[in-house]
Amino acid sequence: MPRTVRLAFLSLALFLILFPLGIVRPGWPPTLKADEPAYFAMAQSLAYDLDIRCELQDVRRLVNSYPFLPINNLILMSDDGWETVYYGKPYVFSLLAAPAVRLFGEHGMIAVNMLLLVAMIWMGATYLSRFNSWSIALLFSVGFFVLSAAFVYVFWLQPEILNMFSIAACLFLAFHRPEARPRAAGGRWELLRILGSGAVLALAVYNKPVFAAMGLPALWLIYRRRGLKSAGAWIAAAALSLGLLAGLGYALSGHPTAYLGAARGGVRLTDPQDPEDYLERLRAVAEVREDENFNAWSWIFHVPKIEPESYLENVGYFLWGRHTGLLLYTPLAALAFLLFLLHTPRSSERWVVVGSAAIVALFFLSFIQFNWHGGGGFVGNRYFINVYPAFLFLATRLRPNWTLPAGFAVGAIFLGPLVFTPFGAPVPNPTLQAHTRNFPFRELPLELSIKRNVPGYDGTNLYGLRMLGRVDQVRTSDAKPGRIWIQGGAPAEIHLLSTRQLGSLLFEVQTLAAVNDVRMRLGADEKIVTFGAGPWERKTKTVVELEPGGYDRISHNGGERVYVYLLDVETSTGTFPRTRQGGLVSPLFYSGVAVDYLGRREQLDDEQHYRVSWLSVEPPERVAAGSTVTVRASLRNDGETPWVSRGPVAVNLGYHWLDADGGSLFFEGKRTAFREEVAPADTVEVEIAVQAPDRPGRYVLELDLVRERISWFSNRGAETYRLAVDVEAPAEAVDSR
Repeated sequence: MPRTVRLAFLSLALFLILFPLGIVRPGWPPTLKADEPAYFAMAQSLAYDLDIRCELQDVRRLVNSYPFLPINNLILMSDDGWETVYYGKPYVFSLLAAPAVRLFGEHGMIAVNMLLLVAMIWMGATYLSRFNSWSIALLFSVGFFVLSAAFVYVFWLQPEILNMFSIAACLFLAFHRPEARPRAAGGRWELLRILGSGAVLALAVYNKPVFAAMGLPALWLIYRRRGLKSAGAWIAAAALSLGLLAGLGYALSGHPTAYLGAARGGVRLTDPQDPEDYLERLRAVAEVREDENFNAWSWIFHVPKIEPESYLENVGYFLWGRHTGLLLYTPLAALAFLLFLLHTPRSSERWVVVGSAAIVALFFLSFIQFNWHGGGGFVGNRYFINVYPAFLFLATRLRPNWTLPAGFAVGAIFLGPLVFTPFGAPVPNPTLQAHTRNFPFRELPLELSIKRNVPGYDGTNLYGLRMLGRVDQVRTSDAKPGRIWIQGGAPAEIHLLSTRQLGSLLFEVQTLAAVNDVRMRLGADEKIVTFGAGPWERKTKTVVELEPGGYDRISHNGGERVYVYLLDVETSTGTFPRTRQGGLVSPLFYSGVAVDYLGRREQLDDEQHYRVSWLSVEPPERVAAGSTVTVRASLRNDGETPWVSRGPVAVNLGYHWLDADGGSLFFEGKRTAFREEVAPADTVEVEIAVQAPDRPGRYVLELDLVRERISWFSNRGAETYRLAVDVEAPAEAVDSR
């Protein structure tokens, strides 16, 4: 390595390794995420107690480090009914980081990750220097590891970086050919490289056995160069190293790995000062997990059920999905593959690298279809990022010259927001996926087939339609299904998901701002609504009808086809909702409009959806003028859609008052809501609250149903129930009782 390049690398290394040590709380994220609680608490336990048992002092240390919010998902395990509790994650990363944690706390854990990252940069540059100048090799290696989602995981207290280092070191020791040495020394060095390549891979394999596939390129290359005996030595070194790790795991916890032979589960920590509360949480875990999760790796031995449409859809998301796409979050991996195709040697061992990475990807896509991307905590693809360093060994000559600037440019567009905000972006309603709010992520497909929802989205359901939007752009309420509040003064994108193709849709649009221009676009149909345009006009609510003309794309859920439509809503302004006392509603949300889904035009107009049978009605015995009485009734939904009990178009019970000759006296009677949704063909018994007319006399009470904002059932040809009622003066009604 030339002196100038060595100086540049040393300067970069010192900067990367030392700067995490200067970061202090509250600059850190306010709480731990994903699997971090177990790994960090285990490192503290090893640093201070030299064990991996989870005891009360461990819990207190953990909460003292992150006291800002409750700590979720502390993964624990036990094999004796939770009398003795261990951390339920592999111990290797925590053991490696324990000395630094003892000295520097969580800062030391980040510094260890940085040290491993720097080691990978050095290995990458050293390998590429065989085919390029040292300066070009170092430049590409720095870009490869920094301009990728891998850089973000340096700041996670989890073993992703250790797994990357393990795979990178395994391949480096196999692929890199040092300068010629004396024959004896060269032979010993070759043997050490072979043994080291197999041994170091065990670090990743111990964490996730599927990463053993990434040793196939090294094993194949060693077999081709040195023969079967050397390949056997590689396997023996890997097996011995893995056995030692399993043996130490057994010594620490009584189990070779945290994933075998113990009940596992996650707990939520609130007050570590209360040991009984802590023990109660452990007992709750034991009750839930004891039977179903005793052998945590049992799912590996089950044949996965593959749904071809969902599987192919997930493969597409794996490559270019908004939150998980390989091409987005590791663009220099794609560049390395392209350079591999452009230049020789396209050797067999490099094709094995491609095949091994494909094996790992297909494993996750097949066996854990619900969270192949990394579960509840991820940036990019958290599981597949572990094998990312392997792609560097596809590259040889970094030619033509424009490929490096092009790779850095693409990396800047996609990875810039992540590189400069690795702890998470300081934005409203922050999530780990906040960077996807930027261009060009928002132009790419949202991963709708992932059974576990992508964090950072909120939605509501009504009449079989799912409305889904980003949490910074929308608000929903369980009390008002079918309603989405849209952020004011900015465009918002709403995904509409339906198992049937949609025709014309009706939305009620309501604004809180005195003056507001609202643009709504669904497919090719666009409507513009102006509120408060004139000095006397203060309209705040209107109905908008949109016809998409065709779906945007198709997704799949449980083998069922889901049609996806994009609704774009943009308002010119908004307002902060206030309470009746004038205070701001919390949490603050600059509301532009509320959009209520009313239903499909063909559904709302079809008389088959307005059918009811009145099975029995029990009239009141005495009715006093102006009083409210109860009418008991039994009725059946003979329509083709449920009677939803909540939302803007809820189906309610109502009534009309007629005179003795059947003429209408009062049409809009009080509403009585159903307690819950009434499905087609279901029968329900209800008590209808009826307010009597103010004047005594003989009347006809007509019971009816109403689909709010749309129509009374009787106006669509539905059957009503009429009964004659004598309304008495209040005094007469009292005397008769």
